[in-house]
Amino acid sequence: MSAALLRDPPPPKTREELLDRAQALSGLTVGQLAARLRTSLDGGPLRTKGRIGELVERALGASAGNLDQPDFPQLGIELKTIPMDELGRVRESTFVSTIDLQALPNTEWASSRVRRKLARVLWVPVQAAGELALGQRQIGRAHLWEMTDEEEALLKADWQQLAGRIAVGGIEEISAHLGEALQIRPKAANASVQVEVHGPEGEFLKTGPRGFYLRARFTESLLWRLSDESG
Repeated sequence: MSAALLRDPPPPKTREELLDRAQALSGLTVGQLAARLRTSLDGGPLRTKGRIGELVERALGASAGNLDQPDFPQLGIELKTIPMDELGRVRESTFVSTIDLQALPNTEWASSRVRRKLARVLWVPVQAAGELALGQRQIGRAHLWEMTDEEEALLKADWQQLAGRIAVGGIEEISAHLGEALQIRPKAANASVQVEVHGPEGEFLKTGPRGFYLRARFTESLLWRLSDESG
């Protein structure tokens, strides 16, 4: 077995090593990857995306777990598996980070969770045709992304607009329609989960947790760019 396909490898020491491992997954089905890792694909349809992410994390040696840092902390690289159809279209928005609603008003873009998570991202496309069983879905060619100045300016503007709304107590006015590239969406297992946030008069309100997400059209455009650049 190739070193790039070792079962449960240690964390990669360099970007090149990580990319070698990621490229070695290209062309495998999710079922083949699970077999190499000697694990099952149980978990039900609602666990599909999370299960794929877990398998790819294991195969690549991600070490962050649930900590608030990139998946490969020693390299400063976040891992994102991205569902795409046969035409190369991204099927859904991409989760970036949960939002600390209390701390966000006192946070700057440069030190934000979003900026930290998106500084460098390893995108791993996975086939997402609805009729394909999970085990038959194929893993595509991975791409390492670092924000261009233009992309960062767009994300920063969205982040500042959205964070500003929260800072003045407008959390309930924010919908998924706000933001060109970055949006805020509910992020909770169920409606009973509640957190506190300041309202427009400074009072505390109960609301559901929120998360930052990348819009599908933004992710799709950057993946097309990366694919063109890599030939």
